[in-house]
Amino acid sequence: MDLEQAFLKIIEKKHEELNLGQDYNAIFSKIRDFEANAIGQIGEEFLKSVLNAIDGVINDGIIHDEYDIMTKSGVSFEVKTARKGRTNNTFQFNGINPRYNYDFLICLGVCEDQLLYRVFKKDEIHYIHKERKYFMKQNEFKKQLVPMNPDNQVNYKLTLNIKELKEITNLIKELERILELD
Repeated sequence: MDLEQAFLKIIEKKHEELNLGQDYNAIFSKIRDFEANAIGQIGEEFLKSVLNAIDGVINDGIIHDEYDIMTKSGVSFEVKTARKGRTNNTFQFNGINPRYNYDFLICLGVCEDQLLYRVFKKDEIHYIHKERKYFMKQNEFKKQLVPMNPDNQVNYKLTLNIKELKEITNLIKELERILELD
């Protein structure tokens, strides 16, 4: 028995089951090859470049643990980036800390063929004591922030459906409105 060939056969079967053999013709199809940390870095770098173009970003060389980006006008942003799940139309934005000090949370959702987003004000995160849970509440929208794991009461995840995100073409106008530059 050729052990390497047996192992390769199982890998190829699983690869096919997970539909990983897709082509790379879609605009963002290479995103599937990156691990979560790299996807987060890509999203943060993207938002920095966008904000720098419309307001300016303070690059002080310090890694801030309570926000990712500070604009020259003093508005801070936390950026979370996720790729669309393979079997459903949802994005899981991980590592959200409701106690951190930032003004806005920007969730970037990456599909192989499009980029989506949603912006939340920090004060739209609510702790409902009666339920002992955090919720993201924005007008009629309400979604629970779920602990990353049962013993973790610090970092939460937010799962958003593709329909709950906006087309990226609206991002600059929304950021200009937030920064009062419109």
